[in-house]
Amino acid sequence: MRIEGFGEEGQLRLKGATVLVSRVGGVGGTAAMNLVRAGVGRLILAHGGKVVPEYLNRWQLITPDDLGRPCAQVWAEKLGQIDADVEIVTVDEYINGENVADLVSRADLVVDGAPLFEERYLMNDEAMRQGKPLCMGAMFGMEGYASTFIPGESACLRCVFPEKPEYWTDMKVFPAIGPGPAIVGTTIAMEAIKVLTGFGQPLKNILWFFDLESNTTRYLEIERVKDCPACGASRSH
Repeated sequence: MRIEGFGEEGQLRLKGATVLVSRVGGVGGTAAMNLVRAGVGRLILAHGGKVVPEYLNRWQLITPDDLGRPCAQVWAEKLGQIDADVEIVTVDEYINGENVADLVSRADLVVDGAPLFEERYLMNDEAMRQGKPLCMGAMFGMEGYASTFIPGESACLRCVFPEKPEYWTDMKVFPAIGPGPAIVGTTIAMEAIKVLTGFGQPLKNILWFFDLESNTTRYLEIERVKDCPACGASRSH
């Protein structure tokens, strides 16, 4: 990368890194694509189910020919076409209570592109417990946000959202127009690159929020909650 200050050292750090990407949809898939293009050496893609028509409006690289095929495997093939040297591990299931500890332990950093808060809380809690940075982002309608959580140094997801927001439903298809999730996914890929290489300032203790309908953006300062069950001093190990 011809970026002043990044250099060969930064590129080698990316090459030696393993990133867990939870869900390879509009957010996570875009993040994974950008991480491969940046030179990350190993990705673990966790996504259950198969490609359905509803995904085509926002999933980068996916075509109608991929309908009915396992999501994680399709993305592994597409990403391998971008960089044949990248190592990709596919997990054909969503993050859950049984697999989260093992998957997080195999990664240097976690990218959270999951839509459901139950799943996101699992990843957040385990990443904080194991001391793994987590870059998260989400899109709902025309609103999106992103942040980076670094254990011991910043707030975490539970500090920002102690409970699932009321407007956030458990519907299988979320309202979104393709470019929105792509913006979020690109942002958290950049966040992951910053954390892995030490280049630039990540969104630590900052929640970046944007509204594409009104073309407004805000940077909200967030604080680590002392008694947070995930990252606070009283959390259980």
